Amino acid sequence: MNKKIYIKIGILLVFGLCICAGCSAQQGGKYTLEDLDNLAEIKIYSAENNELIKTISDEEQLYQFNQCSLFYDSDIEEHQDELEKDLEGAKEQYYLISYKYPVARFGEKELEENTTITLYEDTNIIKMAVSEESIKAFSIPEEFLIFYYELSEEEMNFYCSLVE
Repeated sequence: MNKKIYIKIGILLVFGLCICAGCSAQQGGKYTLEDLDNLAEIKIYSAENNELIKTISDEEQLYQFNQCSLFYDSDIEEHQDELEKDLEGAKEQYYLISYKYPVARFGEKELEENTTITLYEDTNIIKMAVSEESIKAFSIPEEFLIFYYELSEEEMNFYCSLVE
């Protein structure tokens, strides 16, 4: 083969690499539905009058919310009664209701309620209620869908920042 063919092949390879690099650079800031765990939006309501304060659909904030909402506590059952008692008399401040995309590809495209997180005044304890409609396989009594968590100051500040 002569030099012209090698030069043409080299130019085509470089051109192909540039196209591929350009495509991947455009996707750098996007999150996939798996990254967002199918989370579509969050609506924040005032507990005082149940008034909608804010709707969040920004992918970055949804991703951060998802990362903060992953509660892994191996002894969660042991502390539920204690945390629930600590909330007695506490005033509800905000409801953060998360919505997800429906699993079905066809048919109803309306967002489904996933969880409701209740923030209380002057405490780092929250209540998380999983929506009955988010569990399709079988019916679960409501008392098994409510969980209480004690958050760190940093996590609590994040949730409060969503309201602002």
